[in-house]
Amino acid sequence: MAPKASTTTASGTNRAPAKRASRATQGAPRSSTRTAAYTLSAAREAELLREAESLGDDTLFFPGKLARRVIWASRIQLAAERDAADLVRTPFPEDEPPLTREEIHGLRDKIELLRVTQSRWQAAQQRQERAAATFAKPAAEAALHRQTLLRFFDLRFKKSPEGQKRLMAIRAGSGDADLVQDVSDLLLLCSEHAEALDKAPRGEAAAVARLRELSPLLARMLADKTLSPEALRSRKLRDAAYTLVVNAERRLRAAAEYWYAGTDKMKDYAPFPVSRGAASTGEDEGEAGAEDDFAPDEGETEDGAPDEVDQEDEAPEDVAPSEDEDER
Repeated sequence: MAPKASTTTASGTNRAPAKRASRATQGAPRSSTRTAAYTLSAAREAELLREAESLGDDTLFFPGKLARRVIWASRIQLAAERDAADLVRTPFPEDEPPLTREEIHGLRDKIELLRVTQSRWQAAQQRQERAAATFAKPAAEAALHRQTLLRFFDLRFKKSPEGQKRLMAIRAGSGDADLVQDVSDLLLLCSEHAEALDKAPRGEAAAVARLRELSPLLARMLADKTLSPEALRSRKLRDAAYTLVVNAERRLRAAAEYWYAGTDKMKDYAPFPVSRGAASTGEDEGEAGAEDDFAPDEGETEDGAPDEVDQEDEAPEDVAPSEDEDER
């Protein structure tokens, strides 16, 4: 009798397709970092950037929690793909174009544009932050020399109203830009009283010499730590890309409400949870024109994408995170 063939391998290989099939038949959309390998074509990115740049500044807004927001948008897009046969038949008002399959598919491109523009903005922001950190040490030294020289001139101008006005002007401002200007103003004052400073006994001459070295360095570093026009544009494009995603979602949500209001399917189209501040204004995504205070949430990487965590296991797909959960 021929030996009986082992069934271990066969049963193992049969279970894998069954597991995949069971997951594929589940109704609600799933999102996973393992399925996020999607790249915009250069032509499509250019097309979307033109659309983003056409948006008015007063229409732009951004919520902050980008990684969570991208996952949320991806789930809505998957739900719309699933329900496309219904959604494209939605009878929108005459002043609004009908929903098409191309528009539904296009949300995926807009989500990817949001990822790309966020990465570019963060790269620019990180360069600025490094420049700001480099500026701190020489700025602190300049501030000490500034105090040394102001003490000298306070005594020298004790009976000079004109001199006191010049000192008041130097003391009036605050911040990095004012410090750089103060150094320049002080050096001009020092050049007018060079002989007296050379004879001063508390290190005034050394303070002047050091400020002459620091002045051009601080001016250059101040320019580096200030956001460039290119960096500001990258932030605006990121906000505009987010706005494109929000506008597309609202169209899909309106169509879904027509077909599925009162059913479990509407959970797949739930709006992103609002912050408490946005809730008070009636906005469902964030305040228009709000400044971005984006910082990666715990478990998120610097580029706005989640760490290597399967989002399928992160939260139940049919339960929208609560407002309090989002605030954390």
